[in-house]
Amino acid sequence: MKKVLYFAAIAAMFAACSSEELADQSIVKQDANGTPVNFSVYTPRGTRAGTPNDITNGNIGTIGFGVFAYYTAGEKYGETATPNFMYNQKVYTDQTVHPTDASDSEWGVGAGKFWTYEPVKYWPNEFGDAAHSDDIDYLTFFAYAPYTEVEPTTGEIVPTDPSDALKTAIEQNFNIVSVNKNTATGDPIVKYAVDPNPATSVDLLWGVAAEKAATDYTPIVPLGATVTEGLPFIDLIKPGKSASDKLDFNLKHALAKVKVTIDYVADQDLADGKPAPNPNAVVIKPAETRIYVRSITMNGFATKGALNLNNTVAGEPLWKAFDGVSDLNFDDVTFFDGRKDGKEGTTNGEAKNETPQGLNPNIIENSDTKVPVDGTWTATKTTGVTNQPQLLFGGDDTKNGGYFYVIPRNTKGASAEGVNISIVYDVQTIDPKLAGKLADGATLGSIIENVISKENIFGANVDIEAGKVYTINIHIGMTSVKVDAAVTPWDATTPDANPTLPQNN
Repeated sequence: MKKVLYFAAIAAMFAACSSEELADQSIVKQDANGTPVNFSVYTPRGTRAGTPNDITNGNIGTIGFGVFAYYTAGEKYGETATPNFMYNQKVYTDQTVHPTDASDSEWGVGAGKFWTYEPVKYWPNEFGDAAHSDDIDYLTFFAYAPYTEVEPTTGEIVPTDPSDALKTAIEQNFNIVSVNKNTATGDPIVKYAVDPNPATSVDLLWGVAAEKAATDYTPIVPLGATVTEGLPFIDLIKPGKSASDKLDFNLKHALAKVKVTIDYVADQDLADGKPAPNPNAVVIKPAETRIYVRSITMNGFATKGALNLNNTVAGEPLWKAFDGVSDLNFDDVTFFDGRKDGKEGTTNGEAKNETPQGLNPNIIENSDTKVPVDGTWTATKTTGVTNQPQLLFGGDDTKNGGYFYVIPRNTKGASAEGVNISIVYDVQTIDPKLAGKLADGATLGSIIENVISKENIFGANVDIEAGKVYTINIHIGMTSVKVDAAVTPWDATTPDANPTLPQNN
């Protein structure tokens, strides 16, 4: 009979700081050709500013953000519009220090780093003011970050280093994988695939009208559209004569951050999911017994999706399925260890379990290395799960703090379905006296497969939401089989047969 071990997943959810900072305000240099389209940008304050994968005001100027702009002559933005004014236009900060004299008409503002792009685009003059215009021309703007170079005719990613095959494969298959081509009609779409490796997982933000009491950009009334906080800039007309008029983009996180750690807790009580001190705690001998993760199944997020930059709910990302049209699918997501034995906690498990999918290589079985004849594991074999927390994904917590980015379900309250976890792991013990063999097919010993699950790890009606950070710490409760003995004198009463089975409470 399979032994059922107690499993606990403790989860702490931390909301990312909702306050925002204003990045360096600036405009492009003016000239006599007209009023240029100027930008300013806000980004959410990072939970750990300066980490390589988070996008913050500290690095957005260097990374840049991409802009799609649609010019519609005499009519408002609609599904037939194309990005004919700006296509994936990189906007970044010019590192040149400009004049300190705020009255310098050449620059219009004081010293600092200036948002810039090239070639500079100018507002159309037909806006129905006192001058007689044939019609009203509109501009509609969308933005995302980080800026990603693509081939305009296809929208596919341009590798940053074509000579690096591994880097190219990651860039073309994970994170931002494509955007609309330059002839596509309708809303701009950014396709994204989750990379569970913290070292290479990339943040994704989208731009909306600055969410504050009043935006610096005020369309001419009554001809201009109303700028709605938290939504894109739709159907704008030429601003007033002020050189400081600009589009204040608030770049918001479209993803959630997740970190999962795993360890074992041997012969300890698990109080509220946390290990309690126990003087009889056991440390498993790695030369004899190892715990290897086979797979983990989670829900509450999607691994592939298309972000529509024209969100319809203020301040919330609009995610669709990878085709950009269908609703996003939030089925269970399973990450396999890559072992080629056809087993995954079910009879004749799926073939895809033969491909490792992001699990920390140190906690999965390395079947290609045999155990030496002396019957002990060596350093050439992975150590598996230990009594010290390790990342379940990636394995390097120096990269982005061990966090990676996922596409959130984004439901709240009673409609939230909750987040569930199921984990399959083996406990392998070398024992030359047994007839069975370990996963390597050569070493004598025992393999005990365990399938453990826990529902609503963040509590009932709590789903993964955009812009928030989630930490999941999985403790595998391990109880060693202990033996006690006593000799009963012949003249004594036979003891009651009421054994206490070892367990983790």
